[in-house]
Amino acid sequence: MDTLFRWSKLIDADDLEEWETRLVIEEVPYSAEMLVRRQRWRLSAFSADRAEVESWKGRYGGGVNRVRPEDWQPGPEEDGERVLRIRDRLIVTGATGERRIALEEELPDRIVLSFPPQLAFGTGEHPTTANCLRFLVDWVGERERGTWRLLDLGCGSGILAVAAAKLGAREVVAIELDSLAMDCAKRNAERHDVAERVCFIEADAGGFLEDGGEGVFDVIAANLFSELLISTLPYFASNATTEAEVILSGFLTSQARDVSLAAEKAGFPLADFLRRGKWVAARGRRKE
Repeated sequence: MDTLFRWSKLIDADDLEEWETRLVIEEVPYSAEMLVRRQRWRLSAFSADRAEVESWKGRYGGGVNRVRPEDWQPGPEEDGERVLRIRDRLIVTGATGERRIALEEELPDRIVLSFPPQLAFGTGEHPTTANCLRFLVDWVGERERGTWRLLDLGCGSGILAVAAAKLGAREVVAIELDSLAMDCAKRNAERHDVAERVCFIEADAGGFLEDGGEGVFDVIAANLFSELLISTLPYFASNATTEAEVILSGFLTSQARDVSLAAEKAGFPLADFLRRGKWVAARGRRKE
C-alpha cells in the first residue's frame, strides 16, 4: 500500500466533544485515541493526498507526518494498558503477547479481544464502537441457540466482526471502503483465529446493499455517519431475515430523530438507545 500522511492533534479530555462535533459536521474521517500516560486524546486523520492533510492542519492546527506501511504499529506510549469491559462477555484491550495471555487466564469466562491502536477506526474505546458491542452482546444473550449471520457495514478495524465471530456467528460479512482499514481488519481477524468465518469486502455500503449479493442476515450492524445511515436504510429489508435486528451507531444526539424516522420508514423501528456524551447507538427489530 502507498505511503499515507497523517494529521494529528493532541487535545484535553474536556475539549473532545467540541472537536468531535466539528470534525463530524465537516465530514473529516477521524479517529480518537486516549493516550493513557499523557491523559490526553489524540485526534488523527489519514489520506494519501498530502495537500488534503495539509489543509486539515491549516484549519485545525496540529501537525502532519508521513506514515510508511511498515510503521503502522502502536507508538511507544500506547502500551496496551486500557481495558474495556463489555457486559459480562467481552474484554477489549490494547494488550498483546504475554499481557493478553495473562488477561485470558485471569478472566476465563470472558472473551478477550486484543486491538492495539493502529491507523484505522475501532479500537473499542469510542462510544460508537463500544455501544455497538454492548448491543451485540445483549442480542446474543437473548436469542435461542442456532446459527446466525451478521453484516457489518463500515467495519473499520474489524472489532465488531471479530466479536461476532467469537460470540458464535456462523458467518460475518464485513464491508469497508477504506483500504487501509480493510487491511488492518483482515490482520485482526487472523490474529483472533476467526478469518475463516469473516468475509471482508472492500465496497461502498450503499452499493453493496443495493446489489444484495450475499444473502440475508440475522443482524445488520452499521456504524456510519447519519447521512449514510439514512441513505442505506431503505435497502436493509432486502438483505435481512424476517426477524432480523439492526444495530445502528455513528450519529449524534441532534441527528437521532432523523435516523429514527428513516429506520421506522425502512421497517426497522428503533426501540433501545444508548447515549454516551453526544453519541447515540440504537437497536431495533424488523416489523412483522
